[in-house]
Amino acid sequence: MLSKGTKSEEDKRIESIVTKLSSIGFVPEDASIVQELDGELKKIGLTYQELLTMNADELPTHIHRFNFGWNHMEQLADILVQWSVKEPVLQPKAKAIYQYVQNESRAFSFQIMAKLAKM
Repeated sequence: MLSKGTKSEEDKRIESIVTKLSSIGFVPEDASIVQELDGELKKIGLTYQELLTMNADELPTHIHRFNFGWNHMEQLADILVQWSVKEPVLQPKAKAIYQYVQNESRAFSFQIMAKLAKM
């Protein structure tokens, strides 16, 4: 269990990662963008290529191991949904994250259910 101070630092670190990922103009064929993505994804033990090839069911547990809270996991799934317009393989991964949050958080979310219904 993380202490309150450590948890706050960890939340800030994760928020920074999610914010940076959401700010990247996603162009998968641009090598500099992929390199920038790799730099951020490395902080959670991934590369862009690993993100593409990872089994959708493994991704939620992988990012949860990096102390992502439910809200940050949902934000990451939102980013993957946006990116899936140009990289369709990411949509099932986003769906898996939404389902994981819905099932494991033990709190029903109409917002997540609406996002799942749109997929």
